[in-house]
Amino acid sequence: MRFRQIISLFFVLFTLVNCDTSLMVQGTGVLRDAARKFELRNGNRTVIYIPMRHLGTRVYYDQIQNTVDSLQKSGYVVFYESIAYQVDSAAQRDLYDRKFRKLTGNRLALQQCIETPGDTSRVLRAPIYRKLGQRIISQPDYLFFRVDYETAVNADIPKNKLLDEFEYLYGTINLDACDFKTPLNEPYSCKPMKTALKNKFDKEFIMKKREENLASLVADAPQQKILILFGTSHFKGFLRNLQARDPKWIQIK
Repeated sequence: MRFRQIISLFFVLFTLVNCDTSLMVQGTGVLRDAARKFELRNGNRTVIYIPMRHLGTRVYYDQIQNTVDSLQKSGYVVFYESIAYQVDSAAQRDLYDRKFRKLTGNRLALQQCIETPGDTSRVLRAPIYRKLGQRIISQPDYLFFRVDYETAVNADIPKNKLLDEFEYLYGTINLDACDFKTPLNEPYSCKPMKTALKNKFDKEFIMKKREENLASLVADAPQQKILILFGTSHFKGFLRNLQARDPKWIQIK
């Protein structure tokens, strides 16, 4: 088992160099099938948090699909993760994409890994996984999980708003000729932002603000039963913020 974990970690670090650091950490569990759940309670209110991985086996995602379907039939409302844009034009999106790339120094990793879930038919065909007999896929779209969009809540912050808030606090993300000439889907070799600013964006915006936002929405929601589909790395921050708002929230399992 230890050998498998080492091999898994090595492959994830090698293949996900274009993805967010927190995603790489999550990816070390891609060979595990069992989908975990965290349950929280506060009086008559119940929250079930399913920590999502952006890569996993088809069996893993099938288990989540069955859980979501069952819990929705029991009255749970889905609160889901999605930093999808809220912009008026393709030109605006293009500008935000280039600013995001400038800030993170990669090829839109967060967008690729979170905003646009993968197709279950697309398999990562690395020889190491074929030898282990695993079928690894990208996280499917929420439609695959049978999320009821008529009642579901997008409990995240659009990426353009994250970038706007960052610029308000730390200054404009200035793009140069290299940024505009380099296609968004090609390797990025332009001058990136300072490491300190990258770290601030990751810790304060990609992590902290989104966790605070999720906790706020859950705390103030009228629903008695909530099912959260959100990244594994955000659970501790979410729980900390939720309990800070109301210490009566306790973790059952």
